[in-house]
Amino acid sequence: MNSDRGQQATRSRAFRAAGRHSTRVVFLRRAILILSVLGIASLIVVSFFNPFGALPQNVTISGGNLNGTRVTMELPKLTGFRKDGRPYEVRASSGVQDVRQPNIIELNDLDAKLAMADQTTVRVAAPNGVYDSAREFMDFKGDVRIKSDSGYDIAMNSAQMDFKAGTVVSDKPVTVLMTNGTVHADRLNIVDNGRVITFEGNVRSTLMVDKDKSQVPTKGETP
Repeated sequence: MNSDRGQQATRSRAFRAAGRHSTRVVFLRRAILILSVLGIASLIVVSFFNPFGALPQNVTISGGNLNGTRVTMELPKLTGFRKDGRPYEVRASSGVQDVRQPNIIELNDLDAKLAMADQTTVRVAAPNGVYDSAREFMDFKGDVRIKSDSGYDIAMNSAQMDFKAGTVVSDKPVTVLMTNGTVHADRLNIVDNGRVITFEGNVRSTLMVDKDKSQVPTKGETP
């Protein structure tokens, strides 16, 4: 009799222990599921409500606001180094970044400054541009002007600059003003951080030569 009661008590304790174990298993499964959902939700919240955390490391801003998935930035500044180690800096009055494409930034009223190997400075100005931080590549749009301390002033409608490679390409007509003349061409290619400038397509030049201390204009055309 006592043996039967002992076995029943043992079975009862075993059932209660098994029930507690099952409850813990169900609780842990639910907790893991809830924590996973909360983790994913927090990532979404951070992306949309703290979008500035997704800014590229070389981009700083003075302020901004969020509209849907697009972040409007105030006074963004981009900095970096070209392959020769010389710095570049790009400032803008405003910029827009989509949090779904954090490496792409649309910029307005651009003013870029590049240090050259000959100790001169080149400045690039444009009303609009699109910067790709992953490639360190800028697509300048509108009335693009490139001015150098060495004396040339280039005007064009668009230009693509690879900051790392030190190249500038434009497939639109360009006009170059120099201290001793002008050059017009259909296309422009600048390589080797500005050391080599190539003009292509319907190149026309007007040069001023110093002859007997007087300026004599000369003209030349290259097909």
